[in-house]
Amino acid sequence: MINPCTICQATCCKTYRISVTSFDVKRISDRGIKSDFVEFHKPTMLAYDPDTILDFEDDYRGGILGFKSHPCYFLKDNRCTIHRFAPLSCKRYPFTIYNSLNPRFCPIPCQLLFRMKTADIQSSPVITELAKYKIIVKEWNKNPGKKKDCLQFLLERTIL
Repeated sequence: MINPCTICQATCCKTYRISVTSFDVKRISDRGIKSDFVEFHKPTMLAYDPDTILDFEDDYRGGILGFKSHPCYFLKDNRCTIHRFAPLSCKRYPFTIYNSLNPRFCPIPCQLLFRMKTADIQSSPVITELAKYKIIVKEWNKNPGKKKDCLQFLLERTIL
């Protein structure tokens, strides 16, 4: 079966701001890519998990870890340059962790093709990593520090 993403113009990667976990950052960084592709965003995205908001002593509203650029930092010529080790939520898109299909940014032909296939990965690894990430975030939020120290804190506690 044809991969629906091969006939798309990467609308999802251009529309969504990609939020990530420290596990995603570590997986990408382990491929020799510097971690300067992430930054902390205000939690104003359309949908975010409140348990992933990192508190900072110098910022009342906290932040969510995400890719620095929009469209996606790793999008080149409408293709993901890191798909093999991309964030797990990207690899599941347009399937949610609950296995429902949400292809609203996909062109009609892609939507039809997605209805005939499954996600690239199962939801269980995403759910497991997200639960571990929430524990690390909770640990950080007990004694929030400055943003510049946060990524190091997250990565030191992330074991793939």
